[in-house]
Amino acid sequence: MSKRASKKAVLATGTMLSLASCLAYAFCPPQYQEQMVQPVITAATAQIQSAITAMDASLSGVLLTQSQRLSSALAVLTKQKAIGANQMAQASVNANKMLAEGMKTISQTERVKKARFDFGGEFGQGYNPCLIMAQRNLIASRNADISSELNKRVRTEIDSGPGKYASLIEARNSFVERHKKYCTPDEVASGMCQAEGDLPGADTSLATLFNPVMEGSAEYDAKNAYINNLAGMPDQPIPSSSAKSVSAQSYMLNKNRRDAMISPALAALKNIQLDTSGIEGTETGKELPMSQLMENEVKRYSGNSDAYTAWSRALVSQNERGVMIEILKVKALDLAQKARLYKQYETMESLLAGMTAMQAQNLSQEAAVGTQRAANTSTKAAIQ
Repeated sequence: MSKRASKKAVLATGTMLSLASCLAYAFCPPQYQEQMVQPVITAATAQIQSAITAMDASLSGVLLTQSQRLSSALAVLTKQKAIGANQMAQASVNANKMLAEGMKTISQTERVKKARFDFGGEFGQGYNPCLIMAQRNLIASRNADISSELNKRVRTEIDSGPGKYASLIEARNSFVERHKKYCTPDEVASGMCQAEGDLPGADTSLATLFNPVMEGSAEYDAKNAYINNLAGMPDQPIPSSSAKSVSAQSYMLNKNRRDAMISPALAALKNIQLDTSGIEGTETGKELPMSQLMENEVKRYSGNSDAYTAWSRALVSQNERGVMIEILKVKALDLAQKARLYKQYETMESLLAGMTAMQAQNLSQEAAVGTQRAANTSTKAAIQ
């Protein structure tokens, strides 16, 4: 028998023995040993449950820790997002505020530029508006001062003014004493004066009246002396004992008539004096003469002065509004000059009216004298 056949025989025999044993156990199984197996199963079950419980606790702890970490991370992320959103919102608000402030500054700058261009002294308000306004107000105030001072100074500074009476002897002595400051060389040579005065002939020269001077100076006193020389000696006062007599009443009426006739001339002379003198005014105090103030205003626009040079230089930079304002200022000055000229015409008219009244009075007196002469001639003829 070959080896191969012997191996197959061995395998077949083993297989059969195995099948036989299985069949034997199938019909006769071993008894279950509960006392030996149950403790082992219980111990294994306890170990398994303990392991599962430990694993569950460990897993729960891990999950709790990870959940807390996740919640903390979510809170931090949420807070970071909130802070970032607030920062972005604040940055946006700040940017908008800065933009608004910038727009406001630009708008304000534009308004300031426009206002300065339209109303400023450099471009739209004419030449040096504050200075011009102050000078024009000063001229208006000086004009009011002269008007208020005229009547008062006619009464106080003219010895033979309207309604004034004085002793002829005292007035003559006052005239002689006053004239010493104005004695001329010819008067000294003739023996009428002892020495030449500081202002020779000033009290008899018309030029004295038109020289611009300040009140309180010797030149101002010379103007008063000139007007007093023109007005002449005052009228003798009437004794109180004969004030009610017919002759005294007639004397007073004749004086009033004469004062009324020469009053326009005295007022005109005194007005010229005040216009060319820096008098002490109620509103303006002591200031430059009115004629000097008006001359300064005219020179600013007519040339030949530093003010004209500055005005011409400023006028070049003015816009249309500024040029129109300057034209109005020039026209206002022209109207003021015409108003002064109109006042002078009124003064001339009053002087002519006084001269007419005086001439009419002289004619009436001549007629009365002629009538008296004719009456006397007729009386003589009748007697003869």
